[in-house]
Amino acid sequence: MRESYLEASCCAYARKRGCHAIKLAYGVTGIPDRLFLLPGGRFWLVEFKVPGATLSPRQRLVHGQLAAIGHDVAVISSTQHFRDAIDLLLR
Repeated sequence: MRESYLEASCCAYARKRGCHAIKLAYGVTGIPDRLFLLPGGRFWLVEFKVPGATLSPRQRLVHGQLAAIGHDVAVISSTQHFRDAIDLLLR
């Protein structure tokens, strides 16, 4: 599965659930792939990876910096993982 297919599939599901997906920083290494705006003024940062792929050193650094200021980044590697996670967030 290509990462672009995984991302498109997940964004389509998020739209059906009433969320808005924003692509973050085209071409900037380390920044999460998407910011999902959730109902109630909440948001969710997501990094998409194909199954078996790992974060680059730069991604680990940036995600760590975000975590240090209280913003976790979810690393999603399957459509089902995404659906389970967003459904949980939307409860």
